[in-house]
Amino acid sequence: MVNRIALVKFKGYQEFMEYSYFTDIDNLKEGDVVVVPTNDFYSVGVFSRYSTNKQHIKNASKWIVEKVDIEKFENKMFLGL
Repeated sequence: MVNRIALVKFKGYQEFMEYSYFTDIDNLKEGDVVVVPTNDFYSVGVFSRYSTNKQHIKNASKWIVEKVDIEKFENKMFLGL
């Protein structure tokens, strides 16, 4: 596994801004929901893209916690489990 820089956006909060996070998740797709640490706690963000830009690499200081399995969650809610 290779460490990469992932760019994450936050819905409803300056949605044009992308924030840099380290990740070892190599199959993220645009629009995937991810859990990330923020200044105060954890937040849910939306993966935008991977980057090799030097400034993005420099800005990354935290790691993506995990990708949220939306399909699994929706199935659970549909089945009432």
